[in-house]
Amino acid sequence: MLTTENLVQLLSKVSHFRKLPVSALVEIVTSGEIRRCSKGQVLYTEGEPCSGLFVLFRGRVHLCKTSPQGQESIIAIIDPVTIFNEVPVLDGGSNPVTALIEQDSVLWRISRETFLRLAQRYPEIPLSLLPILAGRNRLLLSLCEDVTFRSVIGRTAKILLNNSNHGRNPIDRRLYTNQILAAQAATVPEPFCRAVRVLRQHGAIRCTRAAITVLNPAHLAHIAEVRSTAAD
Repeated sequence: MLTTENLVQLLSKVSHFRKLPVSALVEIVTSGEIRRCSKGQVLYTEGEPCSGLFVLFRGRVHLCKTSPQGQESIIAIIDPVTIFNEVPVLDGGSNPVTALIEQDSVLWRISRETFLRLAQRYPEIPLSLLPILAGRNRLLLSLCEDVTFRSVIGRTAKILLNNSNHGRNPIDRRLYTNQILAAQAATVPEPFCRAVRVLRQHGAIRCTRAAITVLNPAHLAHIAEVRSTAAD
């Protein structure tokens, strides 16, 4: 069971809260609540009223958008220890995405009203969200660029590069199924699998049931039209 002391230690690892004194962290922790969620659960839904601010302590969460035709795209994959759903907390609007629990998770949640009260006492909290908002805005611009200017094979090459740390690590297919990888590439599994076959035929990747291994990061970078940062 997570105690207040445990939660303070975990929350202090989040960049937004690192500069706050312990007394402030205790107040923040006790103002929120712990949630335990099972894999497959919907944490909150796009378009619904603000569900609050979350910090993921354990597990994994997918932030998704769904098209009118029902196609799902994964906007971000949240790993511990990360804060998310900050936009509606700040602007009072609806949830901008749907949050799906990908692995059994432990999260901390605080309501918008409570967050705003704490923000008045500790201005460092809302100010610390600015770099995160800027970073996520850049990510959305990158996703828009991908969908607008890159083909499916280009997007596939790019997400394989990103998920493998530019070829340094194999991609675990238990965590990154074809459905998840296709959603990251803003497509559906069938065209994604065709793109994977082409990349495999080019000798850029090796696929097994357990993992996808990037063999030629430079070639993937060329197809994705990005700068290669692979180690020599």
